[in-house]
Amino acid sequence: MKNAHLRFGWLTYVKSTEKTTTSIKLHLDRLIAEMLPDPPRQAKAHLISVIGGDTQISAISSAISMADHFLIEGPEVAPTRVCLERNAQCFKGSLQLPGRKKPLRHLVGVSEELASGPTSVGSGRTLLAGTDRRFLWASMAHLFGIPGVPEWADWFREELAAHRALVPALGIGCDPVIIRGTKEDFLDWLSWGVESGAIRFPTSQGSIRWPSIGLRNLLLRAE
Repeated sequence: MKNAHLRFGWLTYVKSTEKTTTSIKLHLDRLIAEMLPDPPRQAKAHLISVIGGDTQISAISSAISMADHFLIEGPEVAPTRVCLERNAQCFKGSLQLPGRKKPLRHLVGVSEELASGPTSVGSGRTLLAGTDRRFLWASMAHLFGIPGVPEWADWFREELAAHRALVPALGIGCDPVIIRGTKEDFLDWLSWGVESGAIRFPTSQGSIRWPSIGLRNLLLRAE
């Protein structure tokens, strides 16, 4: 975690009224968003995580409740306008740092879509916070109730690429992705994989142990 602040981005919020203009700029340590086709450089945010003081965090929380827009930028992310849209949720906490009298305030904003679960029923899209092959396959198998074994992770990742079903999302502090496809699509791929011999069911009987993938692996990009 040395020099972790160098991987942070920035979130800027500007609110103008007839009498005053409020401008707030906070460290942004996590972002998950998807770019919109129009207008350019605008995105729908699904998760933002910012750190600041009491007054700043209160202002951002209020802005999220009003579905206001923010400007975000960071490592490898050009300035982009984002919005969590309606019915977003906020979660607040405190960070006590050594040598600092007052704790920093931490706010996580989550879109309605992400708060309700990583999949939207009938939409044919799944939002995930990482692109690790094992995580992709384990997540999809669990969410859709698809039969399989961990050893199929590489094959499933190749199928996603072949069907152009893997859409990169905008991220800071993580590597999010949107997977396009329905349960019926994935079962068709599996059927073809077994019939062609690309994948095989295990010969031994018994329970299947899936590898454990923690948040640390998902929310820290490889250096």
